[in-house]
Amino acid sequence: MKTQKGISSRTKGIAAIILLFVAAVVGMRLEFGGLQSFDWFMADSKAVEGCQWLANNTEKDATVLAWWDYADGIKNIGHRGVVINEASRNIQNTIGGYADPSKPWHKIEYALWYPYEPDENVKDVADFFLSESVASAKEIALKCKANYALVMSDDLVKYFSVVMASGKNFSDYMRIPTDYSSPITDIRPYLKKETIFTRMVNGDNIEGFTKVFDNEMMRIYKLA
Repeated sequence: MKTQKGISSRTKGIAAIILLFVAAVVGMRLEFGGLQSFDWFMADSKAVEGCQWLANNTEKDATVLAWWDYADGIKNIGHRGVVINEASRNIQNTIGGYADPSKPWHKIEYALWYPYEPDENVKDVADFFLSESVASAKEIALKCKANYALVMSDDLVKYFSVVMASGKNFSDYMRIPTDYSSPITDIRPYLKKETIFTRMVNGDNIEGFTKVFDNEMMRIYKLA
């Protein structure tokens, strides 16, 4: 009798542990789904306007070259293809949710469910943006079969991630500030090179490309 009671107690204990584990996994999965939401994009009316422009003014089979975090907006609102959908493992530390120090279990969630983009694909996009000439950028765009490029006017905050994805040295592209007495709100004075990325973010007219949309927040260039 005691043996049977002991077995029953152990069985209940194991079942409780399994239930707790399942509940934890389900909770993590639901939280991860929230991290993948693009509500932040939908809240930006000018970003939505730009993607609606894509839907109404570009070829139905067009492909857009943009940084990975704009992919959902381009696909779901603009109904156009993208070169990359997600970040690569090489730059996973730059993903906001992944790197949250107050929630270290996010790294487990990303390891389990995040559909990482191949490093090579993200590097191609980074190399396009870091090109210092239109000719080299066009070669990469042709490789990626991209017809348009899309940036946002505040995208210089992503510059470190772009350089990291390319495998290049950040110090080659930006002078490291020495005065930290006040927050740096504009990195333009520290830039060492003019690249396709900096020019598009600035909204420049770039010979060889055609700026087809600019609402002062989103900028879209035709690459052909």
